Amino acid sequence: MMINRRMFLAGSASTAVLAALAACASSSNSDGGSENLKQAVNVVARDKVKDGGELKFALSDPIANWNNSTVEGNTAAMSQIFAFISPSLFLYDSAGKATPRPEFFKSIKGEVKNGKTVVSIELNDKAVWGDGKKIVADDYIKTMQSATNKDYGWASTDGLVDIEKFDKESDTKFSITWKSTYPDWSAVITVMPQAQVATPAAFNDGVKDATKYKNEWFAGPYKIKSYDAAQQLVTLERNEKWWGDKGKLDKITFRYLDSAATAGAFANKEVDVLRSIVTADTFKQAQTRTDAEVRQNFGLQYRHVTINGSHGILSDKAVRQAFLLGTNRQEIASALLAGLPVKPKDFLLGNHFFMPTQKNEYKDNGAQWAYNVEKAKKLLDEAGWKEPSAGAIREKNGKKLTIYYTRPTGVVTTKNESELLQNQLKKIGIDLQMKEVESASYFKTISQKNFEVTGFAWQLTQYPMNNIGQVYGKDSQSNFSGYSVDAIDEAIKKIAVETDNAKRVEMTNKVDALIWENVMNFPLYQRPDLCGVPKKLANYGAFGLATVRGEDVGFVA
Repeated sequence: MMINRRMFLAGSASTAVLAALAACASSSNSDGGSENLKQAVNVVARDKVKDGGELKFALSDPIANWNNSTVEGNTAAMSQIFAFISPSLFLYDSAGKATPRPEFFKSIKGEVKNGKTVVSIELNDKAVWGDGKKIVADDYIKTMQSATNKDYGWASTDGLVDIEKFDKESDTKFSITWKSTYPDWSAVITVMPQAQVATPAAFNDGVKDATKYKNEWFAGPYKIKSYDAAQQLVTLERNEKWWGDKGKLDKITFRYLDSAATAGAFANKEVDVLRSIVTADTFKQAQTRTDAEVRQNFGLQYRHVTINGSHGILSDKAVRQAFLLGTNRQEIASALLAGLPVKPKDFLLGNHFFMPTQKNEYKDNGAQWAYNVEKAKKLLDEAGWKEPSAGAIREKNGKKLTIYYTRPTGVVTTKNESELLQNQLKKIGIDLQMKEVESASYFKTISQKNFEVTGFAWQLTQYPMNNIGQVYGKDSQSNFSGYSVDAIDEAIKKIAVETDNAKRVEMTNKVDALIWENVMNFPLYQRPDLCGVPKKLANYGAFGLATVRGEDVGFVA
């Protein structure tokens, strides 16, 4: 099964979830260019990479579902594995420009005909699933058609539900026609075996049990050799049915580790890849490993607070706005980024879709919602939440203004952020209490919207304007805020079909301003991408907007 470019949940080590941000259209994204990428991932030609060796990864989340198109499986941890067992249909360079993988496409061309985007595809007839069955047009067609059935628990149906028709010429040739123009078409083309999308049960639960993975549902240079449930250890080996370049490594392992244990495991050489170095202690510990280095790039991941406004105290927009105004985001960013090789003041984030490095798109729409205790107090007063005495918790109709923050156990980042937030909100009379859940069940709790407030990370992709509906749309299962705004839903439809990039950016920033106003969630700060790896590891590290070519990852002499 091939991943499309959804936003990813970021994993509990970074406190929970990642997203996605890139586009053929967003060429103004800059990570310093290809020269910076060479250093950040140690780019080495395939013929200079040794054959053999083992690479050991730490996973930030346990395997919740091998179908990474479901809400549960749509995590950064799964995206790391999929780069080797079922890579993306497109590769992305340092500017986020998409190039179709010839392993899957003989040709693919998008054009506008009569006001509609039409993509004509010819498949590589050598492409096969893990059981040797050909990957054919019907696999693509039935996969994308299933997104229109709400019984299928897609993490995101953006773009898929806007397809008007498929025209099949043969098992290797077909076309896709959208209802209107759709500039981000390369973000949503995806494929699974027909058996995996035959029924909602197959899609949702067919590989939900981590021990019941199905190699016949994957297609990549590596395959799953085993899954050790006791150790939560995934072992990969080369896929003999892969028709492309042979994978360089003999063995790849992915082991779920509590975030508190990951840095120590890296320092002790129990794991080789330490992704998302997000604390000063982890950074220092990573540097103690003499045969390793920390590779750095600009980051696509950002920390944020999600508020469930579907019921209870937080269904009142005024209370949500007071909560936001009572949050000192600069203080949290400074505290959490302290000790990392960055200036925290440069990483405060005022936009849900664009990063400050995107000079032509980024607008700080959060500036008017900066920390303001007096304004927050006034909103609560007007909403009927009165302060019985100076510094006391506010009350309304005999009920205290107590809000519960749900956080996963053992995640230092979330613990520190939530406790800073707790102390800040006391100043405006909000009693923020902690509700602990096990890390392994955290995302399930969030996806079921069984929380009031929580914090995690979204990771953007190359398509910042394609994933708006995923997180903020009325019917999306990934809209964790539990409510929607009509003006946002209308804008999502218009942004999806607008071909003028400047207009798309303008509309997206207007949506961003509405999200701030309604406080569905709010960003805290952007994270740099810091990745610890062995010095001799080639073609892996801190990617920025680029993507990994799994078969090229290996070691140099």
